[in-house]
Amino acid sequence: MASKSIVREKSYVIMKADAKEALELVTERSVKKQAPEHINVHRLERDQIQAFVGLYNRCFIASPDPFCPLTIEEAKKLDTEGVFVADVWGTPSGFIACFVENKGDRPYGEITGIGVLPHRRRKGVATSLIRAAADYFISAGVDEVYCEVYEDNVPSKMLISSYGFREVGRRSFPVTTPEGTTPEAQLPGGKIMRRLGLRPRPGCEDCRDI
Repeated sequence: MASKSIVREKSYVIMKADAKEALELVTERSVKKQAPEHINVHRLERDQIQAFVGLYNRCFIASPDPFCPLTIEEAKKLDTEGVFVADVWGTPSGFIACFVENKGDRPYGEITGIGVLPHRRRKGVATSLIRAAADYFISAGVDEVYCEVYEDNVPSKMLISSYGFREVGRRSFPVTTPEGTTPEAQLPGGKIMRRLGLRPRPGCEDCRDI
């Protein structure tokens, strides 16, 4: 007898912001609530890959986002030019991954991942990371910045919206869940993985690139 499957539809919310507006908003917030001096944001260096992998996986392990663990070998293939890490008291506590797309007439920016350790959230880390991202995009001559937020991740949508990002569309995908399998096991991996070009990977045969 063939096993039964349940087909559901999930989606990512596509959001867009003006880079300068985002920088103005993050600057305004920083003035109202000065960023703690013990938060240091810096570009990810190659010799920090191992620590970054641990940070990345710990940021998303309790997140509602679809998630596939990152390995050191996979992370070594990542373009680190636009990846920034926030250290709190010298310990990696958050990251943001930014990329500039040069397709078409004008370049545009894309935030493909942002994460903060659970016990460091709501303490200025995300604000510091978004400021670094806005500076990076403006320096690259980018006017518009896009990101995609998983529809069930309400905290992330609220965070991104507070910096001028507005919904401009949705990208839906069907999720087929075999009977007896948790729905989460069938969801695609995080967007940062798309940049690695590693689909499918051993152990993630059911994950799909987003």
